[in-house]
Amino acid sequence: MDRTDRIRQFIEDRFLVEFGGEVTDGSDLFKAGVMDSFGYIQLMSFLEDEFAIGVTDEEMLTDVFVSLDAIDAFVARKLAGRAAGQGDASCAG
Repeated sequence: MDRTDRIRQFIEDRFLVEFGGEVTDGSDLFKAGVMDSFGYIQLMSFLEDEFAIGVTDEEMLTDVFVSLDAIDAFVARKLAGRAAGQGDASCAG
């Protein structure tokens, strides 16, 4: 299962939604009623644990990731930064 599928699976399982119909990879998950602020915190915690990345409070508050596409792109940037030696000091898991 690739990165995007792992994120999609978490969102579907945690928030009891299926991507494909009314909710697409580009849907605003807040406006669609899929996720609230507490769910967002759970999602960020999952991303930190699953991909061994650090998400700062500033990133969570200033770059609110509202769609699967945006969330996936954020994780990709964090992983690329870590691979380039610019990310956090967490070790990959």
